[in-house]
Amino acid sequence: IGRTSKVDLRNCFFQPATKHGRSRNVSYIQERNDLCMVGEYTEQDNEPIKKVCQFKRSMLRQCSGLRDSSFGFAEGKPCIIIKMNRVIGLKPQGDPYINCTAKGDSPLRMQYYPSEARLDKMFFPYYGNKAHADYVQPLVAVQLLLSREDLNVEQTVECKLEGTNLRNDDDRDKFMGRVVFRVKVSE
Repeated sequence: IGRTSKVDLRNCFFQPATKHGRSRNVSYIQERNDLCMVGEYTEQDNEPIKKVCQFKRSMLRQCSGLRDSSFGFAEGKPCIIIKMNRVIGLKPQGDPYINCTAKGDSPLRMQYYPSEARLDKMFFPYYGNKAHADYVQPLVAVQLLLSREDLNVEQTVECKLEGTNLRNDDDRDKFMGRVVFRVKVSE
């Protein structure tokens, strides 16, 4: 990962590239995918072609980019899209969710989409790109509800995967199960 002054990554999760570099229409692919049982693993060990559960972009509501193509940045309430890396065969125990906290002196208000910030079990396990060709990872959006005092100040936010047996506190790998990002919104 490199550093760059300005990068427009707002739609990158919604237009993933194929292995040949061409983009796919994710909305169309998701409509073809199956409606799955919420809260239950989608186990298909003996199936040669795995069904794929729908992740509806509309679940991200204000942060979906469907009504606001700036993802909240234009009004000073930026949405950050968070995903968990794909891990073949992973079945997290518990009820995994994303929890974000501001690093700094002043508290920062945040809103999650879906509202409980859950990564539903129906998206697990993942069987690999060959068997799960149209798999789209579940996403969680966190919208930073910045006040006037928060503008022109660099905000550092750490998001962790919680509520599960997955580790997020390994001193040897500071980014296992977590991500840290900085956002500065100017007036």
